[in-house]
Amino acid sequence: MILLLTAALAAESPAWRAAQARQFLKRGWIDDANAEVVAGLALAPEDVELNSLCVDLARRQGDIERALHCAAVGAAAPDGDLDARAALSQVEGWMRANFGFVEVRGPDGIVEVKGALVSTSLLLEAELHEAVATVEARARAGLPLPSRVALPAGDYTLHGEAFHVEAGGTSQVNLPATRFGAAAARGRRLDLGLGVAGFSGADLGNQLPGFETELGFSAPIGALRLAGAATWALRGYSGVGLVDEVSPYTFGGVVRLGLPVDLGAAMVFVPAVSVAGAMLPGLELRCTDGEPPLSCKPGRATRAELPVYATGFVVTPGGSLAVELNVGRLVLGLRGAIGHTLVLLPDPGELDRGGVIDTWTSDPALLHGAVYSGAATVSFGL
Repeated sequence: MILLLTAALAAESPAWRAAQARQFLKRGWIDDANAEVVAGLALAPEDVELNSLCVDLARRQGDIERALHCAAVGAAAPDGDLDARAALSQVEGWMRANFGFVEVRGPDGIVEVKGALVSTSLLLEAELHEAVATVEARARAGLPLPSRVALPAGDYTLHGEAFHVEAGGTSQVNLPATRFGAAAARGRRLDLGLGVAGFSGADLGNQLPGFETELGFSAPIGALRLAGAATWALRGYSGVGLVDEVSPYTFGGVVRLGLPVDLGAAMVFVPAVSVAGAMLPGLELRCTDGEPPLSCKPGRATRAELPVYATGFVVTPGGSLAVELNVGRLVLGLRGAIGHTLVLLPDPGELDRGGVIDTWTSDPALLHGAVYSGAATVSFGL
């Protein structure tokens, strides 16, 4: 019983906690060693050995503020090994001579910053490089706003905003909303679009302007942005003896590859190339009446000919220009596009003539034209 009580009391002593921390540290168990140091300092805040361990662990983890605190407390301890206290004082002086602090703030409503931290100063010591690398990793993963971080003295940019760190001092960097807008434009996004498209060309002369929508996802690939979206249009067409018809059977998709160019402030200019595919109803053909398959050509039917309105599949390679306004995670844009349409007709096609299904063929089976579109876009950074 006495032995158990003695062991329990020893486990709650600062010396025992320090010994355990050193064993864990030798084995590379950093979290366990840190837990022992925290527990030991709760018992004896001025213990020199525990504060020395605290400094060692904090420097390994890049926590300069904690390392400074432990070094200052241990160096000023009223008792303990003189050499250890002198060593802590020396470490504290070195850190104050080489490190400063920066307070990072952002606009209202922004609670985190994910961006690149770049050192633009020459750093000669390995520990200083490691300290910068630690903060770089934290910035890429996301710094809560506001944040206070320690960095070696020098010049830096964070999220594109330049700042200077003075040794032993505290500087501030206030990230404007435009920096977050540019980041949203470069990150992964959910994209929505609503616009109008019209056709030209003799083969597509009866196609009317119609509304177009798209819903998709885009992501950066190096300096480029790759986007893919599902599309749907409310497509209208005219015909011989017909009131203008509107067809909803116009589902499709588009792939777009753009090169975002930052215009400054919150504006981004995006030239892009694209390939789209979709169903296109109401393609007007003039057919010679007779035994099937009927022989058809594109164009308006005369009185002696039979009008047929076919649904084809259109492939449109094209290009676009867009201007985007980036505010936080919301990106508003306007896009104009032009493309060359290649419309593949069914071969053979089918025609319902009073319950009798006739077939027809078209010469040519591939129609051509041009398409022009304009759209308003809204994107949400993910």
